[in-house]
Amino acid sequence: MKGPAVPPFDSDAIAATLPSLDLVFVEAGSSEVHRLPQQWQPVAADTDPGNRLAMALALWNEPFLTALPRFTTALRTQFVDVRPCLADGEPALVYLATDDAGDLVSWIGLDPAGFVEPHFWGNFPGPLRVFQRQVHAGFTSEEPDTFGPMHPRYMETIAERAGEPDGFPDWDEVQEIASTRLLLITSNGSQLDYCVSPDIETDMLALVHEGDIDPTPYGKALDNLFMLRFEW
Repeated sequence: MKGPAVPPFDSDAIAATLPSLDLVFVEAGSSEVHRLPQQWQPVAADTDPGNRLAMALALWNEPFLTALPRFTTALRTQFVDVRPCLADGEPALVYLATDDAGDLVSWIGLDPAGFVEPHFWGNFPGPLRVFQRQVHAGFTSEEPDTFGPMHPRYMETIAERAGEPDGFPDWDEVQEIASTRLLLITSNGSQLDYCVSPDIETDMLALVHEGDIDPTPYGKALDNLFMLRFEW
């Protein structure tokens, strides 16, 4: 796989795109390679950015990629490298891309070995379940809960997020889906929340904005969210 030419992004520049995390990069020959999952160790051992990217993407489940046509194209044209690291001590892969202005954009994919089953797991879209169990337990950009499916350990219902774990009347009295049955799996950082719910089809996400709930096919919802990050 040959993407665009790799600009000279150093470790500090990469770390600056993920400001909430302490990143320690694992280079070829590093004594920390053994801490990476076995399937990631060849990524760390290769010194060619294009090869690292290709090896990482080969681990992704094809049905998930198929559901994200625009982002899948971006993975193969705008992404330039994958850097193994320890993020707050946890194995991770940092995926590096450039936006139209040539600025660095990154996503961090967390070790699937750290997966924990969240609420309503049976209501997650099937390809997303495979991705989070087998590829990356979380795959986010900028913050641990934005621009991609967050690690399940951070997921909570919108009721829990509001400090009302048993539900809050102002919402539940007027909405078709109760606040205790909308599990936040990601957001765009400020305006729109993306939720799984047992009250909608499993191939849908509930997009929640200021009390409005819009069930949307999960692939379309996540594809748009991933691509929005390039404009953020």
